[in-house]
Order: sequence, then structure tokens, then C-alpha cells
Amino acid sequence: MRKSSRRLNEKRERNIRRLNIFNYIIIFIICLIISCGGKMSKEVTPFYIKISGPMADRKQEISGMDWYENNLFLLPENLNGYVFLINKSDLDSRINKTDTSAITPQKIKFNTPDYKKTLPGFDSFEAIAFRGYEVYISIEIRFKDDMGCVLARGHIDEETLEITIPEQTLIPFKVPTFVDNMSYESLVIKKNRVYALFEANGDSLIENPYVLSVNVSGKNIKKHPTSSINYRIADATRIDQYNRFWAINYHYPGDKQTLKPSKDLMISRYGEGPTHSKSERVERLVEYKINKNRVILTGNPHIELELEGEKTSRKWEALARYGNKGFLIATDKYPTTILAYVSID
Repeated sequence: MRKSSRRLNEKRERNIRRLNIFNYIIIFIICLIISCGGKMSKEVTPFYIKISGPMADRKQEISGMDWYENNLFLLPENLNGYVFLINKSDLDSRINKTDTSAITPQKIKFNTPDYKKTLPGFDSFEAIAFRGYEVYISIEIRFKDDMGCVLARGHIDEETLEITIPEQTLIPFKVPTFVDNMSYESLVIKKNRVYALFEANGDSLIENPYVLSVNVSGKNIKKHPTSSINYRIADATRIDQYNRFWAINYHYPGDKQTLKPSKDLMISRYGEGPTHSKSERVERLVEYKINKNRVILTGNPHIELELEGEKTSRKWEALARYGNKGFLIATDKYPTTILAYVSID
């Protein structure tokens, strides 16, 4: 009888311990949700838009995109004398699935000086942004032990849609720290100022990260404190009426030694999706706000792009809004040229 009673008591104690552990886990989850304001990230499957023609060649290396009226311009990284254009109606029909054929983007003349001859360290075109008929391009400067950026200003012909960048309009931007092959890859325009976001803003690399801005006249460069964030910031959308914009936040595990990422606070606050929880890869969009003199992350959770396979990293380099329904996003050449739609409905 004593043994039976003792076993019964031990079993009861084990059940109580298990119940307490379960209660602690529930309380922790509730506290986590409350601390995040009930907001959690979501993982979205990108809808691939088929493309054909020259832009489908991964050697084009798409590095930026922006809207001019109802035309989406896509900027190749290389100095080749053209950009690509897709009309919104063509995108609408593919996204709405009323047309399943491939889009063949148009080649549009991109008239620039021969920067390989005139601009020491010229490496690539990285971002494009329109302000009316004005167009702004960020150009990456790369040396063996130094990086830089210049901002070029030009205009678009309203009839032919050709873009011209005069030679005399370059504005130099210094990088906050040397990280090989990383410069200012995102441009955002607010009224009469152009904001440029550095590609690497982790707290293990830069103690006090900042965004640079310049007046559209090319004068009065300012520094704006910004939020620390791991991984790369690769491109950004236009700002909305609330001065908010979204940016690509991307990580290829092979960059770990270069970027030295610390604890991922976005995951701590908002969680992560099924494919991200099983991988070191990161493919997501994060939201910023221009608030007075600062450019900071908002309190909204990030949007993750469902990862492809177990090892494939899609190097997203170009981003634009698609109305209020979602985003258009494109890779450079890894694993190939991809144009996709990301729904937020």
C-alpha cells in the first residue's frame, strides 16, 4: 500500500511539474505577443512573372526599379546604354492571370558618359528614382581598399522616355565604413531631398548608422540617424503619404564573415515563417519611416518571402510598390533573372 501511495504521489507531482512548465510556456507566448503589439511577421510566396527577351539574360544584373507614370523602369547594373521598361497594363494582366504569356521588356536608351573612362573606380549602377521628369542614379565606386558612391542626376524625355545623364552632375557620397562591394544601393525621394541608404547597417559594423540626403540641387548634404539592422539593404520603394517606405533586407549565409550579424531583433519581436525558421538565409521586406531628422524602422512587422529549396538564395536587388496591393521585386543574376509580385492582401 505504501509503495502504491508513493507512486501515486510521485505521478501527481510529475503532472503538476508538467502543467507548470506548460503554463510558463503559454505565459511566455502571451507576453511575447503583447510586447509585439499582437503583430507577427508573415511569410508570402512570390508570384513569378515570366519574362523573355534580353532582360531574361542574367548577365543584365538588374539592380534597381522605379515607376515613371505607368511605366516601370528596371535598371541594369552594367554600363550598356539602356534600361528596361514594362508598362503597368502588361503587369496587371499577368498578376491578375488574364494573360499567362511572358512579358518582353522594352529596351530604352540610357544616355550617360562613358564612366569607365571618366569616373575612377566606376563599378556599377545601383539604384534609380524619379521625381517628375528628373531621374537620380546611384553609382557604386569600388577600389581594392575603399568604397564610395556618386549620385548622378538627369532627366527623362516625356515623349521618347529616353533617359539622359549629363556629365557634370555627379555628387560624391562617402561611405560610413569600408565593407567590400557595399555602398548606397537605395534611393528615396521626399519633396526636394534625395535620401541614400547604405547597404550594411548592422551594429557590429557601424556604431551609429546613418542615411545621407542631399537637396535636389546637389547641395547641403545631411546625415540622418537610422536604425541598426542586420544584413543587406538592397533597394527601397517610394515613400507614401505617411513618409513610410519599404526596403529589401537580404542575407546570403556566405556573407556571414563580412557582415558579422548580431542577434536578429526583427525575429525576436515578430517571429519568422516556416521556411525561414529552418535556414540561415533571409529574404524579407522591412518598413522605414522618415521622421523629422531620422530614418527609422517602424513598429510594423517585416514581410518574409518564402524561401526556395534548401540552399538557393535569391539575391533580390530591385523593389517597387504595386499600388496598395503589394510589391514588385527582382533579382540581379542569382540564381537567375527573376521578376516577381509579392501580395500583401
